[in-house]
Amino acid sequence: MSDLSAELEEIARILASPDAGTGKSLAYSALLRLQEQSVSDPDGIRALAGRSRSLVSLLAGDVREEDEEIAVQAMKCLGFMIHHPTTLASIPVGVAGGVLESLANVIITAKMKSVCNLGMWCISMQQFDGSLLNAHFQSLLKAIIHALDNPFGSLSTTFEAIQALMKIASQLGEMMRDSLHIWTPPLYRRLLSTDKRERDMTERCLLKIKSIMLPPSHTLSKVLALDMEERLLISMKDMLEQGFKVQTVRAWGWFIRLLGHHALRKRCLLNDMLKIPELTFSDQDVQVQIASQFAWEGIIDALIPPTVQAQRSNTTKEKQMQCGHNPRFNTDDSLSSGFLKIIKLIMTPLIGIISSKSDLSVHSSCFNTWCYLLHKLDIYVNHPLVRNLVLEPVFEAAFNGGPLIMRTWLCNLCLDLLDDSISAKLGNDEKDSDDQVGQNTSEMPNQGNLISGRFSWNQYPIKWLPWDPCQLDFYIQVIQTICNEDRSLTCDAALRMFRSVLKLVQMEFGSPSITYDDIMWILKKILTFAKKTCEDTNLGCGDRKGTRLCDTSLLFLQTIFEQLQPSILGSPLYKIPLDLKYVANWKLVDDFRQPLDMREITYMDMVSPVVYLIVLYYAVIQSHLDKSGAETTPWGSCKYMEIVLSSDDPSENLALINALLYKHANFSCLELWSAVAGGLKDHMNAANDPSLVQKAFNFSTIIHLLSYPFYVYSHHMEKIVDTNAADSSGEYLVSALRKPEVGHLIEEWISLYGFVSTMDIRLPAPNTFHGLLCSILNACLKGDTSLLEHGNDLGSSSDNPVIDLISFCGNVLTYIVEQNLTSEVCTDGMKAGSDSVLHFAARFMEMSMAKTESQSLVVVNSRVFHSVGGLASCLHFKQDILLFVKIISPQLLQGLSLMETEWKSISEEVQFLWIETLNCSLRSQPPITFDSSYLKIQACLLEKTLDHPNPSISNPAITYWNSTYGEQMKLDYPPSLLHVLDKLSRSGRIFLRKRSVSLLKRCNVLAEPPQRYKVTSTHNMTSKRVELVEVPETQLEHMKEPSPKVKRKRSELTEHQKEVRRAQRGRERDCGTHGPGIRTYTSLDFSQGNDDSQESDVQNQEPILDVLRRAY
Repeated sequence: MSDLSAELEEIARILASPDAGTGKSLAYSALLRLQEQSVSDPDGIRALAGRSRSLVSLLAGDVREEDEEIAVQAMKCLGFMIHHPTTLASIPVGVAGGVLESLANVIITAKMKSVCNLGMWCISMQQFDGSLLNAHFQSLLKAIIHALDNPFGSLSTTFEAIQALMKIASQLGEMMRDSLHIWTPPLYRRLLSTDKRERDMTERCLLKIKSIMLPPSHTLSKVLALDMEERLLISMKDMLEQGFKVQTVRAWGWFIRLLGHHALRKRCLLNDMLKIPELTFSDQDVQVQIASQFAWEGIIDALIPPTVQAQRSNTTKEKQMQCGHNPRFNTDDSLSSGFLKIIKLIMTPLIGIISSKSDLSVHSSCFNTWCYLLHKLDIYVNHPLVRNLVLEPVFEAAFNGGPLIMRTWLCNLCLDLLDDSISAKLGNDEKDSDDQVGQNTSEMPNQGNLISGRFSWNQYPIKWLPWDPCQLDFYIQVIQTICNEDRSLTCDAALRMFRSVLKLVQMEFGSPSITYDDIMWILKKILTFAKKTCEDTNLGCGDRKGTRLCDTSLLFLQTIFEQLQPSILGSPLYKIPLDLKYVANWKLVDDFRQPLDMREITYMDMVSPVVYLIVLYYAVIQSHLDKSGAETTPWGSCKYMEIVLSSDDPSENLALINALLYKHANFSCLELWSAVAGGLKDHMNAANDPSLVQKAFNFSTIIHLLSYPFYVYSHHMEKIVDTNAADSSGEYLVSALRKPEVGHLIEEWISLYGFVSTMDIRLPAPNTFHGLLCSILNACLKGDTSLLEHGNDLGSSSDNPVIDLISFCGNVLTYIVEQNLTSEVCTDGMKAGSDSVLHFAARFMEMSMAKTESQSLVVVNSRVFHSVGGLASCLHFKQDILLFVKIISPQLLQGLSLMETEWKSISEEVQFLWIETLNCSLRSQPPITFDSSYLKIQACLLEKTLDHPNPSISNPAITYWNSTYGEQMKLDYPPSLLHVLDKLSRSGRIFLRKRSVSLLKRCNVLAEPPQRYKVTSTHNMTSKRVELVEVPETQLEHMKEPSPKVKRKRSELTEHQKEVRRAQRGRERDCGTHGPGIRTYTSLDFSQGNDDSQESDVQNQEPILDVLRRAY
């Protein structure tokens, strides 16, 4: 820091020395170097600030040096000192004033261009306070004007002068405006320069200081008018002849702006000036036409603002009119005829271009100019007379005439503008009307509610005044007219316009001053419009145009739901007659599958608006589906259904939708069902509270919704079969039925069911949700036997509805079993009502096995058999296993038969189900009694499997037999099994009766542990019972070879015991009283010679085993 201060002190000493000579130049070079370094060095800049007073005085003196090198260096250093805020703050006011005067004097007297340029540069770089500049304004202005028209003819000097002009204008705006007539002429004359660079820098300057120049002062207008008459107008005509049309018309735009309203006093001059754009508007060059559009904004700036300011009503009166909903304008005297003539003059070339077949870019530029006019008209754009002159001609040209691409583009822009005018009231109550009217038009639209929020028109906000609800008829009429246009873009724009109208309507509904009659009047208007739009759609044919109109009408209905509150649409206070022809012409569906608790809907019922709209929505879709020959329908509006279900009574609305669905059983309705299911799922997900969802929806309504696809397939395919039976050709075009994509239906069904099944829905005891659902599905599938017989007549597997139904059932069954029933069985066993799932599975197997030729069902069948087998692997309660075997056995038997032929590809899944069916019987708790009655249930399966050619089927069956029925002492064998049992028993593969422990050991028993004997007392105190009990394998081996440590001498029977034994050998086994393998003896049989005969230890029962072996 000390070194830097010393260096600055040395530099100041050299500069102050009169005999410095070449040393002064070196000192300035050192000072410039220090200034550059101080930019990033706080210590350096503080050192400069400490020496700024002495240095600035020296620099101001040296700028007048005749030595160009010294003067240039001094100005460069001076520019830094008066620009940087730190050094500037250290300069005394007196010294600063001397600097400004010194610079102004140097610029005027400079004989060297570089000195003059740097002088202007210093003025453009200075950051002096406005009060200081104000004191020296005249000197600075004189220097700037001198530099603009510099004697060197240097463009660079002019450029620096323009930069200095913009700088002073930003600091002393008022003083610069008061002297417009002094400094503006040397600036605007350069607009007609042949040098493009000079024209461009001048136009950039005018744009920069436009806010200061406009509206122009009266003095400037007079100077310009005189200048125009003397030379400028002649120069413009000469430039036109030379081919500078674009440059000429751009200059014309600035001239007319700077003339301002004074041009009206110079009618001859104005007429002569108007001849310039008259020539350029009709020019064939697109660039000339576009330039003419931008220049035409100049006449708008010149003629509109003063008139509007003069005609504007005082804000107090305006505010009162706004609050009272009175007409805002008095059409008799609020506007003068002269003002309307000005508007007509401005609109004449614009209407001509919009109606012409000019290039699209020309139309776009013209539209921007038109919007700029609307912007400058301020609140008078809402005046009826002005609207007739400004809006209606453009709208007429947009909707009638011109090439299609032009009409489409312009129509869309016009509708955006109408939509914007309606939207102007949104949020209007939050701001004062006076504030809105008086705000700066250059602000962004979100800073004012009267200013539109759209910037598609070159960012020219328009001040729309609030609309009155009485204008609803007008806007609806406009929307209806627009909808008649056969263009999708116009329909989209009309939809946006309608949405904005509804937003305003909803605001009116929220007003405390609105009455019941007003609400009913508005609702009737809206619903009448919706009805007319939808009925006009239904009159159309089912072609592309009809489809587009149908889509549009549905979007109108959806918009009503979106914009109007459910508290209004669903209120029981507002009743509307259901006057739809569609309801009057309903044909009732008579089908036993149809739910009995469906809601009744009749013609002219008094219903809420939400019911009216739901029925109308469905009527449009159904009517169009009946007429359309398209392969698919485009309306899967889940969003619409989600909105419908978000009303105050979603359960009632869903019940109504169910009733409408069940009124029709067409395949095409499944697409609407898909939209309903998706909307319901989305609504439940959005609720994010299962308890609220459970309270909002009735379980039976959801179950009926899930059952609908099966109802449609079952009901409608019977008609197909009947039609085919009556048709001699035996052919039926299923594609004409608009059969939907079954894969999409399955996804929607599983998605909805998966969400609902996780909820704790209250059901009538003792049902489960999946059980009750499957019972209804079973009812839907009743009577479909004829489909299985005639289904092959319906076409190939790719378009056969029977195949689709079976695939649907299979996927649904797999999901229910895997996601719900299996987990239920693993924990609590099958609950009451869950047997319906097994019946549904059996019904599916029956249907799928009737269509074995369909390769598309292979995957579905494989999944079903595997999932049912997985369910069997989880069964452990006796009652569940008995029910499972009873229901599934017939279908399993058929599957085992088919796996040898048509079902070879899924043989592993069938084997899996078979083995798990056997295993579940073995692990039953309590154990299953393998008696004659149970054998009768399994007889058919065992007949098929015991001697099956496939070892993977027969071996488990044989092992199962030997471990269950082979263990029994007495069975009544069904006749169907006799030939199989005879064959296998003679070959030694199965056992018909139990023999001994060693025999048990040889049998490969499944799930049955080894056994041992136990002696217990019976009810008869003089007898005992011998039973077979389970014993581990290790104990069985141990039982074969007694331990050497414990050797018991075998007791010999007494004579009395032998006599008792002989008496009992002929006795039959007491199977009925004590079970198989059980004998009774008197208490004397083992009382002699063996006191331990009543113990359960195997090692103490050897005598008993010998007796049993001999007795057997």
